[in-house]
Amino acid sequence: MIFKNTIWTKNKLKSNGTEKTQRFSVSMKLNIVNFLIIISSLISIIGAYEIQIGGKMHELNYFHQKYITQLVKTVKSFEVDSVSTNDVRKDIMLVREQPIKCIELIGSFEILIMKLIGTKNILQVCHDDLAVADNLLQKVQEFDAAVFDKKALTHFLYQGINEFEYSGMRFEPLVSKTVRVLFFIVISILITKAFIVPLIGLILSNSVAQDYQLLLITKTNLEEEKQRNALIQSERIESLTIMVAGMAHEINTPIGISITANSYLGDTLGMLRKSYEDQELTKSKFDHFIAEMEKSNTLVMNNLSRTAKLVKSFKEVSVDQFVDELQNIKLKPYIEQILVSLVPVTQSANIKFKLCCDNDIQASIYGGVFSQIFTNLVTNAINHAFQDKEAGIISISVKESSDNEIHFSFEDDGCGISEIDKIHIFDPFFTTKRGEGGTGLGLHILHNLVTDKLQGRVLCTSEIGTGTRFDIYFPKIIKVTD
Repeated sequence: MIFKNTIWTKNKLKSNGTEKTQRFSVSMKLNIVNFLIIISSLISIIGAYEIQIGGKMHELNYFHQKYITQLVKTVKSFEVDSVSTNDVRKDIMLVREQPIKCIELIGSFEILIMKLIGTKNILQVCHDDLAVADNLLQKVQEFDAAVFDKKALTHFLYQGINEFEYSGMRFEPLVSKTVRVLFFIVISILITKAFIVPLIGLILSNSVAQDYQLLLITKTNLEEEKQRNALIQSERIESLTIMVAGMAHEINTPIGISITANSYLGDTLGMLRKSYEDQELTKSKFDHFIAEMEKSNTLVMNNLSRTAKLVKSFKEVSVDQFVDELQNIKLKPYIEQILVSLVPVTQSANIKFKLCCDNDIQASIYGGVFSQIFTNLVTNAINHAFQDKEAGIISISVKESSDNEIHFSFEDDGCGISEIDKIHIFDPFFTTKRGEGGTGLGLHILHNLVTDKLQGRVLCTSEIGTGTRFDIYFPKIIKVTD
C-alpha cells in the first residue's frame, strides 16, 4: 500500500499547513535575518548621517540669527548716517550665505528623508530667505541709483529683517523635528537589533529541527512519488506497446493491398507497352487497361487513405500520452480518435462501441491523461469484462452538468465484478489475474490520474453477470497547481 501511504502523508502535510512550498528553508531564514541586520545597519548609518546634517542646519540657523541681529544694528546705524550702504550690503551678504549653504547641503536623498518625516518645508524656507536677501540687495542698489530715498530703503530693510526673523521661527522647529525623529529611529533600531537577532536565532534553532523532520518526510515522499511516476510511465509504455503492435498489424493489411494493386498495375502497364510496341494494341485492350487502372487506383487510394487515418489517429493519441499540457479539447472527436487508434485491439476482441456525446462539449484538461484513462478502461474491459465472451458492447456517455463539471461514463456488458473484489479494485497491485500477466496497477493508476491530474473523482458500480460501470467526474477547466 505504498502509494496510499504517500497520498495520506501528502494530504496530512497539506492539512497541517506545513507543505514544502509553504515553508521557509533554514538558509532562507538566515538570509532574512542577515537582510534585516543589513537594512537596520544601513538605516542607522543613514540616520546618523541625517542627524549630522541636522546639526549643521542648527549651526547655520545660529549664524543666520547672529547675522540678522548684526544687520539690525547696521540698519539702525544707517538711519543716523553712521554707516554707508556698503556696510548694509555686506551684512545682507552675510545673512544670504546661510540659506545658500542650506540649499547646497540638502540633496535629493535628504529631500526624500524630509518628505518621509514631514519636514520638507525646510528647503522652501531657505529659498524664501534667499529671495528676501536678493530683494534687499536689489533695493540697496536702487537706493544707490537714487530710485528712492533713505526712508524708503530703511522701510524695505526692516521689512526684510521681519521676514528673516519669521523664516527663523519656521526653520528652527523643522530642524529640531528632523534631529529628534532621526535620533529616535536610530536609537530604536540599535535597541531592537540588540534583541531581535538573539530572538530570531532562538526561533531558528527550534525551526531547524522541524525543517529537518520535514526534509526527511519530503525526501520519502519524493522517492515514493518517483516510484509512482515510474510505474505510471511503465503503464503508459505498456499500453502504447499494445497499441503499436495492433496498429502495425492493422496498417499492414491496407499497405499490402496497396502494394499488390500497384504491382498488378505495373504488370498491366508492361503488357500495354508491349502491345503498343508490337503494334498489337487494340481498342478493347486499351479499354481493358483503363478499367483495370481505375480499379487499381481506387483500391490503392482507399487503402492508403485508411492507412493515413490510422497513422494520424495513432500519432495524435500517442503523442498526447507523453505530453502533460493543458489543452482545450472537444471531447467527442477526441474520443473518436482514441477509438480509431484502439481499433486493432478492440477489433480482435470483437468489441463494439456506442458513443453518446454532444459535438460542442469541450474541456480544458490534460489530453494525454484523459487518453491514458480511456485506454486503461478499454484494456481493463478486454482483459477482465469480456474474457469469457466472444463479443461485447461498451457504452460511453459524456454529459455536461450545470456546475461546470463533466460526467464521463464508461459501461460494459461484461461479466461484472464481485462485491469483495469491487472494494479493492483501485488498490495498487490488486489483480484477479495473478500469474497471468496482470500487474494490478491499471485501475490504481487510473484512480490517481483522475484525482490528481483531472482533479476529479471516479466511482464504480457493478453486478455479477450484468456488467461494470465507471463514472468519472472532473471540472471543465483544470486549475494549474505547482
